[in-house]
Amino acid sequence: MEQTGLPEQIASLPRALTAKEIAVLLRVTPRTIYRMARTAAIPCIRIGTCVRFDPAAIADWLRAANAVR
Repeated sequence: MEQTGLPEQIASLPRALTAKEIAVLLRVTPRTIYRMARTAAIPCIRIGTCVRFDPAAIADWLRAANAVR
């Protein structure tokens, strides 16, 4: 069975994700995700009052965060 990392798993998702879905994947609370989106600490898409997350952008963000370590 092929092992893939979290960024690759997220990048393969076919649609924009909600804060709750991203929170589950990153093992944090949705409140943390909303706070990060509000302060531009995580890439997001705003549609009116809704916040969505592009899987490819989140995967790139995770890869960049891991590269800094």
